[in-house]
Amino acid sequence: MATKVKVQETNEELFRQMEEKSLKLMEEFKIQDSTSESRGYIRGAAFKYQVVPVGQPTPDEGALVYTTQPQGCEPEAGMVECILHSSAAKKELVDYPGYPTPIPRAADLTAPCPYRIVEIPSKGLGMVAARDLRFGELIISERPLLISPQISKIDFIKWTNTTTPRQKQEAACFESEKIYKVAFERMDPEAKETYMKLHNSHKHDGSGPLLGVSRTNSYGVFALQGDEYGGVFKDASRINHSCSPNTIRHFDRPSLAMLMVAARPIKEGEEITAHYCDPLAPYAARRKSLKPYGIRCDCPACLDPVKSDKIRYRISCVKDAIPAIIKWAGNPKLPDHLLLGPSLELLELMEAEGLEASKAYEQVLYHLFLIYSALVIRGKSEPSEVRIYQEKWIQLQTMRRRDREDVCAQLMEDTIRVAFAAQQHLGEMKMEEVEPRRD
Repeated sequence: MATKVKVQETNEELFRQMEEKSLKLMEEFKIQDSTSESRGYIRGAAFKYQVVPVGQPTPDEGALVYTTQPQGCEPEAGMVECILHSSAAKKELVDYPGYPTPIPRAADLTAPCPYRIVEIPSKGLGMVAARDLRFGELIISERPLLISPQISKIDFIKWTNTTTPRQKQEAACFESEKIYKVAFERMDPEAKETYMKLHNSHKHDGSGPLLGVSRTNSYGVFALQGDEYGGVFKDASRINHSCSPNTIRHFDRPSLAMLMVAARPIKEGEEITAHYCDPLAPYAARRKSLKPYGIRCDCPACLDPVKSDKIRYRISCVKDAIPAIIKWAGNPKLPDHLLLGPSLELLELMEAEGLEASKAYEQVLYHLFLIYSALVIRGKSEPSEVRIYQEKWIQLQTMRRRDREDVCAQLMEDTIRVAFAAQQHLGEMKMEEVEPRRD
């Protein structure tokens, strides 16, 4: 009982310290607010925020909410400072099914850490494989240092008649920096130091240091009340970009953790990469998206964009082919390998381009599973071919944290539809053999 009281007193003391820091910052902000007109704008309202103790309601729906999450679950795995647009957003966060749960871990807890943070030539710090990694292996499972809105609601600014576009941008950045500063002051010293060591590619567009680090290193994590939020991470934010990434990432809401898994085998010493933009977009669009990060990608796709753009455009056109597969499976007049050849060619193209992390790759795997399922029923293939694509597709789905039961239910439903069509095909073939031809 004494321990419980001591923990409660510690929590109350931490909250009191946070509240004191926040109030001190508010006084500093009032002084800055009085000089806003000299920067080309007028603040139309006071800075509204809430720092609410655990378990208490948030009284002002229209104010920003600062909260430390998750409460009561593996604090040693890291606590996350959150800037939320409203108390309704906080409620949606903590009411998520299963929240909070422990961070997902690798199956073998005795295995050495799969990665190292090292200097990458011309890229700064990055992540490399510390050992050979197999397809589907969990590389990192990490809570963010900070979660914040990807677009801050700066709706209290009133512009003067002489405000320039540059001043508008700088004013929005200036006000956003104040919002970030409250959250930053709530972090423990180690988290602050880690945050400020991350790269900042927004030093010359009006962004303050805290906002700049967030804009440079934030991954999209989830939406709350229709607003998108991003997270800044200690190690995951060190992973550099590639248009042919070798990881798949998924943000696990119940544990508030980013998971990154190997999308293909990764050799020891090979750089671990993620995508910062749509890897299937044309080279020019990717280059434009990466410009704010100061990135000039030198992956094979960017070194030969004419060839790569054609391939990636073809891959981007991949659509749901299940209706076509069912139609083919039930038509005895269509060749056995009508769909198999193009699908295998497409899969080979994707692997050559390093696009195993794309949703299109998963689609083609699934199409191949269904095509081979029909061919087995026709007596034109072996069950082992079916299993190759079935198992890999299921693994990719579960890597994205889709419920395995839901995945298997989808698999069963589509398999039955294709099998029924293939059986009809066999029936029609037999009828043609029995009935005499009429010339």
